[in-house]
Amino acid sequence: MQENNIANFNFLSPRNESKNIKLGLKTIKEALNKINSPCKEIPAIQIIGTNGKGSISAFLENILYFNKNNIGVTTSPHLLDICERIRVNKVNILKKDFKRIADEIFNSLKDFELSPFELIICCALKFFDEKRVDLILLEAGLGGRLDATTAHHLRPIIAIGKIGIDHSEYLGNTLEKITLEKIAVIQKGSYVVSCKQAPEVEALINKKIQDMEATIAWVNPISEEWELSLKGNFQRENAAVAIGVTKILNKFGWDIRKSSLKKGVTTATWPGRLELVKWKNKQILIDSAHNPLAAEILSKEREGWLNQEKGVYWILGVQRNKDLISITRELLKPQDKLLLVPVPNHKSWILEEIVKNTCLDERNIIEFDNFDLALKYLEELNEWPSCNPVLTGSIFLVSEFIKSLKLKV
Repeated sequence: MQENNIANFNFLSPRNESKNIKLGLKTIKEALNKINSPCKEIPAIQIIGTNGKGSISAFLENILYFNKNNIGVTTSPHLLDICERIRVNKVNILKKDFKRIADEIFNSLKDFELSPFELIICCALKFFDEKRVDLILLEAGLGGRLDATTAHHLRPIIAIGKIGIDHSEYLGNTLEKITLEKIAVIQKGSYVVSCKQAPEVEALINKKIQDMEATIAWVNPISEEWELSLKGNFQRENAAVAIGVTKILNKFGWDIRKSSLKKGVTTATWPGRLELVKWKNKQILIDSAHNPLAAEILSKEREGWLNQEKGVYWILGVQRNKDLISITRELLKPQDKLLLVPVPNHKSWILEEIVKNTCLDERNIIEFDNFDLALKYLEELNEWPSCNPVLTGSIFLVSEFIKSLKLKV
């Protein structure tokens, strides 16, 4: 097993994690068995999909927190701190506890070649076991069938966010292949909650439900009567999935109160998603539209932005393995400007490759060595854009930008 720097968690950094992705359940199942199968009797809600998993998790976590349920939550990736990925009752695991558990697990599993994501799942389940949680929220990583979260066998409820094309190098290059990989997590007799999907996705889900003798609830976006803390109309779908899950929990005797539902969805937080922030007293919108489906959703949100018809400045950084061509096709209009920046510590799209692969007008694209230079360019315009500039693309770009804001405070 690789030597790990546990003290500062470099081995679990996003950069290392993206280089060491391994899909498959055999190794992690054996590893969990070696550490006495933590949480084996604790039920989990597994959250899958291409987009919306984090928001569904945030809504559910908040609802259950206000309902006074004892819950463990693991999500990915983290925005600012690795400890965000393991939480009990909305409190991040302390670094000293993470280090203690990680040390124990590395010593026990030194003969296993676990990926960083698998290590986090092992640490999470061990911590949840110690805390004697009653329920776990397991946000899947990039897949489903071979995702490390699926190694936890007791998953009676599956929540499904929007499914689209992403991680094609691992899951397949068609919507059908990706959907089949994700919905393979549905077990016999499972209860499933999903927002509306593309017709071909819905057909595959319905067939899987029938084959597994499972039960599905298709939910519509919640009405405008619900005031949401998370911005964007698409969040009404994610909130509806979370509320749908609570209805199933009530069938199992959990007694989720209506007051908990209301407070949960109206106060949930999920940073870096349609979040308006201040940079040098100027407003910038940040979002994590890292795949074509997310870009399509963001483009629909644009229609309600003040002065968007005058053009939008997009500070965009996209990893080289992502479909930037489709992302820009969804986001950019003729009057827009693209300020292209690299994703820190990741191989990224550059102007030369974009011009080769798209019909975009090169005159509307300016390339910068980093996002600070792109922001300086905006600052030096005659006036700040009347429609808030948008920094988007990779979550790792958003993460570094937020960190830079905190350093300047």
